[in-house]
Amino acid sequence: MTADSEIRFLRRLQRLLEEGQFTSTYKFALLQALADLSVERDADLDGSLRLPIAAIAEKFIEYYWRQLPPFRADAGAASAGTLLQNTDRQAAILQLLAHARSRYDGMLAAARQDSDRFDSLRTRVARVIRQMPLWKLQTIGRQNEEFLYRREDYRQADDTIRLLAGVAGSFRSFHGLVTHLVRGAWVEQIRRIPANRQVLGEATTLPDFLFGTNRAALSGYRNILHDHQGGRCFYCDRRVARNGDLDHFIAWSRYPVDLGHNFVFTHSECNRAKRDYLAHPAHLQRWAEQNLDHGEALSGFFADAKLPHDIHRSRQVAVWAYEQGERSSAHVWLRGKDVGVLAPEWRNAIISVADMRLAAEQLGPIQPV
Repeated sequence: MTADSEIRFLRRLQRLLEEGQFTSTYKFALLQALADLSVERDADLDGSLRLPIAAIAEKFIEYYWRQLPPFRADAGAASAGTLLQNTDRQAAILQLLAHARSRYDGMLAAARQDSDRFDSLRTRVARVIRQMPLWKLQTIGRQNEEFLYRREDYRQADDTIRLLAGVAGSFRSFHGLVTHLVRGAWVEQIRRIPANRQVLGEATTLPDFLFGTNRAALSGYRNILHDHQGGRCFYCDRRVARNGDLDHFIAWSRYPVDLGHNFVFTHSECNRAKRDYLAHPAHLQRWAEQNLDHGEALSGFFADAKLPHDIHRSRQVAVWAYEQGERSSAHVWLRGKDVGVLAPEWRNAIISVADMRLAAEQLGPIQPV
């Protein structure tokens, strides 16, 4: 995709967010899902990307699941309550998820483990997506401007939609920007719904509530990784107390999701020094060894603790982050104040120790340099 076509993509996306007709937050969730899945899946040779509606539905479940608890705003709010995500009544998908959430004490990982019921939930969410935001997303004013996908490309046989050639690439290139724009518009839409005003008050914590991290879950990851790493800091290999830091190996600011295999246990000073840099390929190689070669053991620990994890998804996000870093000549952190420019050899770091069976799976191979 050329620079001119990427600029056109961003301009049309901006028009969609500014001029599209939004009565619920579904369109924001759909845009975010398309962007996230463009990172997590490989495009076809022609640059298009066929996405199962079920995969989009699973993203909707992830996004809205954390938004269902009562929002407790600041002292300026009159009461606490569940925020509406539709102008006149609660959105249908949130009603579906509310029942599921109560059944599993709010634990999404536990819901996923009940595979039959989760499949049924995902199917019902997918039905809503097909009927509503999927067909209406690209309506600007009264015109349907199909720059993301063609509605006629919806394939009933395998229940998929195809992103047009170059769209997934643009989402990958501008994922951080797209996420920032979509989430900002999402927050403003919730603020505009009259029924939410009494709950929100003058709250400034709404973005954290909608998109932040579940701090209680992080303590579970910390304990598992402390033991798995033998009580040593991932970055400097010195001993570290159990109350050390949990670091997003691919920084939250680059890809805001909490998955077990993207976490490492560290000294607080190492965590602060790394900040939001990509880690040096030497650390990437160790991450691949810990989280890919030996990732199945971690998966078992995370599953027992009902903590979200996905080894393949974490690998794909890491590859995407380093690909984007290489394209932009990003700096990588080694130790203290020691940083350098990312070189193409990072590919060897992740492939040299990773379980080569991953290369034969749906994510596809990473070519060494």
